[in-house]
Amino acid sequence: MKSLSIIALLIFFSQNIQAKIANESELGILLAKGNSDSQSYSAKEVLSERWDNNSLKFDGRYLQTKTSGIENARFWLTGLRYDRELSTRLATFLGEILESNKFAGYNQKYNSDIGFKYALTKEEKFLWNVELGYRYTVENQLSGTSAKLHYIRSYIEAEKKWAEGVTTKLWFEYLPNFTTGSDYQMNSEFSVSAALNNVFSLKSGYLLRYDNLPNPGAIAKTDTLLTTALVAKF
Repeated sequence: MKSLSIIALLIFFSQNIQAKIANESELGILLAKGNSDSQSYSAKEVLSERWDNNSLKFDGRYLQTKTSGIENARFWLTGLRYDRELSTRLATFLGEILESNKFAGYNQKYNSDIGFKYALTKEEKFLWNVELGYRYTVENQLSGTSAKLHYIRSYIEAEKKWAEGVTTKLWFEYLPNFTTGSDYQMNSEFSVSAALNNVFSLKSGYLLRYDNLPNPGAIAKTDTLLTTALVAKF
């Protein structure tokens, strides 16, 4: 939690009078009644603020699925990240993420990140960024044990604006674990967004999360999620 303390101090002492604030809200709902009875809810909130060469981003996500009244998926995440631009292409970042997914075998997972971000391409219609850093994880597992893990975090993201209002985005994250070598993770998502107007858009995404050494209580190494949601940006 030291990262959160440092970020809080940065917010307190920063003089961000000319800050630019952006908001992105996402909501997806699926209800089925009759021969099948299922409900699925997903929500995402991203709030970012920029001032001078600094940026601060809050990220919150929630997913719940029930079938015939029985919960079979529940995941939530909240995070805070601070970025500082060192040049037009290079930046350093510091972040803290708290997440929970009992179906993956853990009640809480605390991820503390530090590293560098480099822009390979910065064009109006095409962005391509890479990140490299260190992650320290404290994981409170369903078994009652607490694991302390060390990762190298590598990340790549590409976003392309095609026709007017149509955007695709692909990101991939690889986390080799140098505490337990076989416990590496990979995460990736591909999404397509189509603007309805200058505020609202429709987004479809396919998310993949892979854990080569899942926790006790998890039944699979791979989780996938296909979503369609309404997104509001302002």
